[in-house]
Amino acid sequence: MNLRNSDWEGQLMAMWRIRINLSDDPRSRARLSEVLARQQVSAVRLTPRAGTEAELSGDVVLELPRDDELGDMLAALHTISPQVFVSRASHHEADADSAIGAFAPVD
Repeated sequence: MNLRNSDWEGQLMAMWRIRINLSDDPRSRARLSEVLARQQVSAVRLTPRAGTEAELSGDVVLELPRDDELGDMLAALHTISPQVFVSRASHHEADADSAIGAFAPVD
């Protein structure tokens, strides 16, 4: 089956909530920005991890046009951290995250 981008127009894409634990250093932040730049990201929130000085917890909500792209995304994130957690997110959750200003530049 060969699908064109126009085949996806008007359809809701799958929403994913991803949590990644990463080092709080410029290299890790730059790599995260690079990976996310290729995606339709709705929200990003980086917060210091409790009990650790030099680590961040990153929460990302993004849309993928096809579920099979999730594997590529997770593989890219695993180059940053061995700790990557994923779950489905509803469009309502993504709207709520955006509405409270959760989007922040990663760099």
